[in-house]
Amino acid sequence: MFQKFAPATLFSLEGRVVFITGGAGGIASGLCQGFAAAGARLVLVDRNEAVQVRAEELRSAGADATAQVFDITDAAAVADAIARTKSETGRLDVVVNNAAIIVRKHFLELTLEEWQRVIDVDITASFTVAQHAARVMVAQGSGRIINLSSIMNHVSRPLLVPYVTAKGAIAAFTRAVAADLGGTGVTINALAPGYTVTEFSQANQKEFHDFVRDWTPARRWGKPEDLCGAALLLASDAGAYINGQIIYVDGGFLAVTK
Repeated sequence: MFQKFAPATLFSLEGRVVFITGGAGGIASGLCQGFAAAGARLVLVDRNEAVQVRAEELRSAGADATAQVFDITDAAAVADAIARTKSETGRLDVVVNNAAIIVRKHFLELTLEEWQRVIDVDITASFTVAQHAARVMVAQGSGRIINLSSIMNHVSRPLLVPYVTAKGAIAAFTRAVAADLGGTGVTINALAPGYTVTEFSQANQKEFHDFVRDWTPARRWGKPEDLCGAALLLASDAGAYINGQIIYVDGGFLAVTK
């Protein structure tokens, strides 16, 4: 009677295909472990060839994982990658728009090219990936799109104008697409991590590291694997009625920040 509510069933991704952009990055390292543990078939994409090494490491640990190397700002390459995934696996169940870059520069010194590159990677590519994926998902009657936003869509710091703008846009994009995809069986949500130790963060700067640690109610920085629980919720049947939402995974940082 209660079997369908058992965690092993409710959060299972057995037989489902998960397509993750920015697959060579730090956040992806945690997400991939969570998805693999839930039984997903992983397709990791990145312009960095290190994504192939990550896929091999996951396979060595018993996961079903493959890698595709291309630039997600290339719309034609995105279309080909989604089509290839559908052709090779027969379906596409979850897409995670995880790829992002940061340019740390004062607004008055920022070039148009730097602004455009961040916007292209952090928001426009998310649109392209989500649109091509949604076409497949709508046709099959189900699917989950998970975007990566940030607490920076709610607060800000100096030298991050393009990044903060893009992450704010991701939150709005998520809500808007949820409205358009209503009734299709496809949901779209966003995860908004707090300060997390990755190659992008400034966790190695002691003064800033200690400030974040002491300010955050959890009294530590986040780790990529801290996102696994929320990601599995949104990707699985457990999150079927969650749609158009931004879920903050920040150790309580925003709870104590005006």
